[in-house]
Amino acid sequence: EKEEFIYSRLKAKGLEMRDETGEKATLNAEEMADFYKDFLSKNFRKHMQYNRDWYKRNFTITFLMGQVALARALKWLRWKKKNV
Repeated sequence: EKEEFIYSRLKAKGLEMRDETGEKATLNAEEMADFYKDFLSKNFRKHMQYNRDWYKRNFTITFLMGQVALARALKWLRWKKKNV
């Protein structure tokens, strides 16, 4: 998708994918910003779903880490009480 965008923009400018020296032609930051803006707009729902899943997974991991820390603290307190 990105390559197609670059190719179409270069073609509109009358340029080829490779310049005279054989290096790959590129677009400037403003032109690429157009691509990324359009890309993010088209894939908004996918990004939202990905972020939601990511937060859910991280919350689960954090919750489990909290349970482990609490269990270890209680175990340590019981051991301390038993040895006093």
